[in-house]
Amino acid sequence: MMKMMKRGRGQEGIALVITLLVMTLLLIMGSAFMSISSTETLIAINERNRVQAYHLAEAAAEMAIAQLTANSGYVGTIPQNADVNLGPGSYRVDVCPPRCSPPAITAPADPNQRIIVAMGCVRNCTPPSATSRVEVRVQPASPFRFAAYGLGVTGLQDGVLVDSYDSALGNYPIGPPSQAHIGSNGNIVLWTGSTVKGNAQAVGTVTLGSGSTITGTTTAPAPSVTFPPVNTAPPTPPAPNLSVANGATATLSAGTYYFNTIDVGTGATLNITGPVVIYMTGTFHAQGGAMINATAASTRKPSDLLIFSSKGGQDAVKGFPGGGQFRGAIYAQGLGAEVEWSAGWTVYGSLIGDEIDLEDGVQFHYDLALARSLTPGGAFRPTVGSWQERLPSS
Repeated sequence: MMKMMKRGRGQEGIALVITLLVMTLLLIMGSAFMSISSTETLIAINERNRVQAYHLAEAAAEMAIAQLTANSGYVGTIPQNADVNLGPGSYRVDVCPPRCSPPAITAPADPNQRIIVAMGCVRNCTPPSATSRVEVRVQPASPFRFAAYGLGVTGLQDGVLVDSYDSALGNYPIGPPSQAHIGSNGNIVLWTGSTVKGNAQAVGTVTLGSGSTITGTTTAPAPSVTFPPVNTAPPTPPAPNLSVANGATATLSAGTYYFNTIDVGTGATLNITGPVVIYMTGTFHAQGGAMINATAASTRKPSDLLIFSSKGGQDAVKGFPGGGQFRGAIYAQGLGAEVEWSAGWTVYGSLIGDEIDLEDGVQFHYDLALARSLTPGGAFRPTVGSWQERLPSS
């Protein structure tokens, strides 16, 4: 029989050393894997917190835009630098001007613009918490985005033409003719032989009479459109009346005016020589043959005559039969406010009211420049390319 060879002490020692080395290596690898796993978990938590902080900052910026639209004097969260809890974290907002620091930023040169600085935080707003800062420059958008919009009814009857042009390019008919979009939070009715060169949208119905045409897209039912209120009350009441006698001439230079009523008599002229904004609480009536911002002594730009009226009811704004020209934009926000232009009138601009009534061959030319102009009563909107995320410390 063969004798078993005996294992030497040296061989047993080597095996022990190898075993210890393997165990040490496994321990090191296990520790490394645990460290990596822990680090990855922390990275995931930090990324989640960073994303939540960013969305908090974005939500705060959106909220600030809505607040500015409702109140142009909104300055940000109060008190300044105090955090407002929301969801998993908090936010704070500064509106520049007037609160241009901290963080230090330069107020925009355009007095109509604001810079919103919104900070979103998870846990708290001091390091090492996750924070995100969003800056956006906003300015009021024009409410005159439609040729005509009725908060109740928009009606055209008997040979009315609605088309568009762009006064920034030149006088009518220069510019795209088929962007005269109309709308209503109620119904739209086109009676006999009327034409709209643009789209039509109504919360209710759109009815076309014999020979009437809408050249663009018709959408009904459509979502309603909200127009923000405008304070027409004078700073020191009562407001005066503006009356231009038959055949007479009156002139308004650039500025802001408060009137109760405006009456432009038969064949009378109201010249506008610079950008004019009128706030009024009574009726606006123009008799046949009147020329309003329409002669060579005027700018003839509809964006230079903006009329905001809180007068409600029938004939809140009316151009009486007999023709004439009106170049401007009207925003009649009173309850049941009717904006009516009758036979022979040519209107350049934009019309907003509870009820829009164009009749008997009125020629209505929507000025596309009004949709781009900065006007009171417009909702604040971000300027192109201004929405940016910045380092919280920048």
